[in-house]
Amino acid sequence: MKGSDNPADLIPESGSWDKSFEDDKFDGEVDNGAPTENGKATPLSHPTNTITPAPSILTTFLDTYGKFAASTFTADQGLKILQWSSWAISYLTKSNTTNKHLSPSLRKLYLDLSMTRYALRFYGLLQALEGYLSGSWAGGDWDNPLIGRIAKYIMAGSMMFYYPLEHVAYAGWQMPNLVRVDANRFSAISCCFWTTYIVGDFWASCLKWAELKKKLLNLGELLTGKKGNDDKEAVVEILQEQQTLRNKIRHFKLQALRSLLFILPAINWSLPKWATDPLLSEPVVNGLMTAEAYTCVYQSLRGLLG
Repeated sequence: MKGSDNPADLIPESGSWDKSFEDDKFDGEVDNGAPTENGKATPLSHPTNTITPAPSILTTFLDTYGKFAASTFTADQGLKILQWSSWAISYLTKSNTTNKHLSPSLRKLYLDLSMTRYALRFYGLLQALEGYLSGSWAGGDWDNPLIGRIAKYIMAGSMMFYYPLEHVAYAGWQMPNLVRVDANRFSAISCCFWTTYIVGDFWASCLKWAELKKKLLNLGELLTGKKGNDDKEAVVEILQEQQTLRNKIRHFKLQALRSLLFILPAINWSLPKWATDPLLSEPVVNGLMTAEAYTCVYQSLRGLLG
């Protein structure tokens, strides 16, 4: 059974948490219940400033977890980590003689999680349609119009075919007496469209990376001029813009890396005999998918944490 992946991981390009520090000012009001000196009430000493404590590690973790789990796409990424980690541990413990049930049990979990993630793809078709109609999969406005066309026609367009084919394959595997189709064949065809998506995603990511790099270079030249004019306020703003651009560039570098990790498994699963006579061995294919799963979650967490 193929453990293919959900290609439409729409990840925020950047995000941040602002830690606000508020000054609580006291005007030295007299507390009538305070001890007196010479018949006059003595004002209680109050700190002039208080600082809101930084959130604890647990609070930060729970907040991040809540944001991560609230999205269908990032929740799927969590399942993806469990799926491919289960496979990896199962593969590494095949020769374990101490506990002979460990490897087969984890392999069963890996296969079950694969089917669970197939079910989550029922959300994908309408999202792909929305991306095609609105162009939202471009991830904002770009100077290069080719980015928008790639996102619309290659990425969203391919997914409009990918998802229905995946649904047919899923039904064929899960309900073979009711849905009499060659599920492996439909899965292979769906992965041809997934491969198309990956190529488009890599292409768009490289174009975005190049555009942002050019903007970063222009900001560097502008920064030099503002420093020469001793315009401190403008310097601070430019430095903040540079950091935002660096965060976005890092995001698209990771996106391009994920596409490179995806491409060989996608080609392997697109071939007619992927289930019976695969092009690549299972350790190679699933090893690449495991590496992509961890890269994907790292990318999402960096996006959430800014």
